[in-house]
Amino acid sequence: MAAGKLGYNTTQLTPQDAFERHIYHRDQFAHYLRWSHVLKNAKIGQTILDFGCGSGEILEVFYRNRYRPKKYLGLDIRAKTIAENSEKFRNLDFAEFRQVDLCQSELDLGMTFDIVTCFEVIEHIGHKNADNFLDNIAFHCNKNTTVFLSTPNYDPHVGAAENHMLGKDGTEVGEWDHFELQDKLSEYFTIERKYGTFASIKDYKEDLVGWRKEAFDELRKYYDTNLLANMMAPMIPAEHARNCLWVLKVRED
Repeated sequence: MAAGKLGYNTTQLTPQDAFERHIYHRDQFAHYLRWSHVLKNAKIGQTILDFGCGSGEILEVFYRNRYRPKKYLGLDIRAKTIAENSEKFRNLDFAEFRQVDLCQSELDLGMTFDIVTCFEVIEHIGHKNADNFLDNIAFHCNKNTTVFLSTPNYDPHVGAAENHMLGKDGTEVGEWDHFELQDKLSEYFTIERKYGTFASIKDYKEDLVGWRKEAFDELRKYYDTNLLANMMAPMIPAEHARNCLWVLKVRED
């Protein structure tokens, strides 16, 4: 393809786009590392609910790494996405995809799940829909379910990504302030851990002291800023990162 013809979405680089560029962007690294974090906390034979499944990458991560789930259910509002996934994964008898409005009232899938993943979705639904959205996740959890939810931390000085601006006129910010989202999540879940998944050096440099600063200085001699953005983010306060992974358990009260 001729130079200048590629139109990369810099907020969600696919593995194919990253391969074409031969250099992985921090956003793509963040995807990979979120998937690997889920995988290292999972067991073979669990049930997986992928809440906003997109192209089904988390299913592919499990299956290609021989963590065959007992059941995988991927939900997405886009009919084309569901049709493509159903065709792509048609030979996996444990996998199912459904077109569902994730924000509908009282969604009932008929079971709870061991793991729920919800990666880079909540910033697309609008704040007014958050209660239905989170209630639908919580409804499909039991006391042992682990929920992994990731989303950007909104920074008003930087602004939201273009595809996170919602509403008919594109002026509604879909991204969440870190502490605003923390309060909202706490209405439905206990927050077990939160991790920065990537951060800009200018945002976290002042947070690095002691051995963290020494590690950063040594790693910077070899690694580029894309990889450092991911490697250092879990070492700083999660609210200072550009994106956060929340590890949640459903509230029992």
